[in-house]
Amino acid sequence: MDSLITVMNKLQDMFSTVTLTQNIDLPQIVVVGSQSSGKSSVLESLVGKSFLPRGTGIVTRAPLVLHLINSSEFEEETNDCKSYNDCATFQHKPNVVFYDFDKVRKEIELKTIELAGDNKNISNQPIVLNVYSKQLYNLSFVDLPGLTKMPVGDQPDDIEIQIRELVLEYINNANSIILAVVTANTDPATSESLHIAKSVDPSGDRTIAVVTKLDIMDAGTDANELLCGQVIPVKLGIIGVINRSQKDINEQKTIKQSLEAEEKYFRMKYPTIADKHGTIVLGKRLQHLLIAKIKETCPDLKNQILDMYNTYSKQLRKYKEFTNNYDRSLLDLITQIVTSYVASLDGQASNTSLTKLDGGAEISNYFKVVFNKEIDEIDPLKGLSNDAIMNVINNASGTSMGVFMPATAFDHIVKKQLRQLEEPSLKCVSFVHEKLMSNIFNLNNDTSSELKKYPRLMERIVDLLETLLNKYKEKSNDAVIKMILYQEAMINTHHPDFVEAVIESDDYKELFLPIKLNGKQMSENNSFSDSEEEAEFDSSMNNDFIKKEFLEESKRKAVERITTCAFSSFSKTDKTILESRAQLLTLFIQCYFKVVKKMVQDIIPKTIMYEMVNQIKQNFQKALISKVYKSNDLKMEDLLIESPEVIDERVKAQNRFDATDRALKLMREIEQLCHVSG
Repeated sequence: MDSLITVMNKLQDMFSTVTLTQNIDLPQIVVVGSQSSGKSSVLESLVGKSFLPRGTGIVTRAPLVLHLINSSEFEEETNDCKSYNDCATFQHKPNVVFYDFDKVRKEIELKTIELAGDNKNISNQPIVLNVYSKQLYNLSFVDLPGLTKMPVGDQPDDIEIQIRELVLEYINNANSIILAVVTANTDPATSESLHIAKSVDPSGDRTIAVVTKLDIMDAGTDANELLCGQVIPVKLGIIGVINRSQKDINEQKTIKQSLEAEEKYFRMKYPTIADKHGTIVLGKRLQHLLIAKIKETCPDLKNQILDMYNTYSKQLRKYKEFTNNYDRSLLDLITQIVTSYVASLDGQASNTSLTKLDGGAEISNYFKVVFNKEIDEIDPLKGLSNDAIMNVINNASGTSMGVFMPATAFDHIVKKQLRQLEEPSLKCVSFVHEKLMSNIFNLNNDTSSELKKYPRLMERIVDLLETLLNKYKEKSNDAVIKMILYQEAMINTHHPDFVEAVIESDDYKELFLPIKLNGKQMSENNSFSDSEEEAEFDSSMNNDFIKKEFLEESKRKAVERITTCAFSSFSKTDKTILESRAQLLTLFIQCYFKVVKKMVQDIIPKTIMYEMVNQIKQNFQKALISKVYKSNDLKMEDLLIESPEVIDERVKAQNRFDATDRALKLMREIEQLCHVSG
């Protein structure tokens, strides 16, 4: 059944060789303890070899993934390492077999310096070590740097935070088993390992405590309550061990001798619970817990790997290479680009945003909201004071001493003020131009990813699009300016909307209603009086059609009559008359602008759509065919040269796919082992 652990080790090693874009929570035992708590000694006792670096302060500065493999199952294989009882290999040196465990220690030290530097910094890159022996249990550990409170010597000031974040990265894995190393000669309530384990496993469901330094407790004290689980709230058990002391190491006391001394100690000191403690008991317990965790997580783990397999399979398809048929491939890509570009403008894009407007919708919104608002906010009287208007009236009269308001005064002012419509109209052209340009980066996901693979082709297409749009923008600007000039060319005061605007204005009603029309008095509701002398006239208006025509004609004559209101001279005595005429001219300017604004709000978007939007939709593909596909200055294979980043991503995608493919096969093997064991 311990073959489950061996297969799981292969799975863990395989994933450690590739950079995944998704996390996978593999079952593993994570060793957590404070500095000098005896972590290294516990692991060495389980391995039966002295192979871990030792010293003062922080010694373990990178995660050490330690796979213990019982080599009995490899006896029939020809591999030199596995045919020996005791040997080791490193993942970063797969072809080098270590038989001398002092050299294993030295290799760990060298690799640590390579990963974390030669000072006291730490690294989150793991060192993977496989140890083979016939005396080993199949187990897997992750040994992490010891927890510390204060930096010592050359340790960085934030070393406590660095180590804590590294430990949390591993124990946050819900499928991990936390092996918390606790010292018996200190208060368990102050144990750093138990404290950090509780932060991620408050109920203690996946924490096992290992109690060290039982043999150096104060005289007259014992650890019965601690070892019997009455002090530490963990549910996977509490196991005491006796590690080799520094004196034992100096005297070259072997691991085997230490295990014999450990067994003797527990039988003498804690005879009633001796069979529940010791390194051998710990190894069996950890193996049992790890196998149970593998069985428990197997279904979810397989689903997780299957999801990753599908994801990486899709990524790999995205990075597929062109075949040698560059001609067909380029033509297909051009068609795909134009189709996606036009679809975005027509509201048929497959990657429609759920949070913002894009493509054609953004252009339409600008027409209907932004442009209309800017036109509406134009002040037709901007820069015009009452004195300025009166001055225009006087200047329009010239040397004439006529008694009527000069019609040219209105024309002079309106033509000047109409120029205000040009700036927002040209701004509208620029906005649409920019959106049509940026729309090339708003293609559907598949097309966009495909185009980004070929930087030369992308550059050529963007340049061509910019050239086309600049040409269409120039035509649009010319057309828009002409539209404004058309309005200046003829000031049409006979426009029915202008007449209506004047008649319906409050100023008009205040100044000129009720007035006489054709000898008849018309009230504000456009009805005639019914005095006896007018009864005969009223009877002639019974016909609705005749009445309507009469009213329209009356309105027009009223405006004409008003526009020719007389004044006699420029003398001061005529100032009141001049001011009233200026007020009347102001009313006409406002009403005329109201009419022109509506026309501009309608015709400018239509002009831009015709001159720029529709032109690019109709001609983009033709231009790409003639300027890119049939280009003489660049070969197709040159246009389709991939960027180094794409080539690198394809290699990574292939590696990820291969890794998850192998992982699925290993998971089937694990499933089969779980099924056989029941």
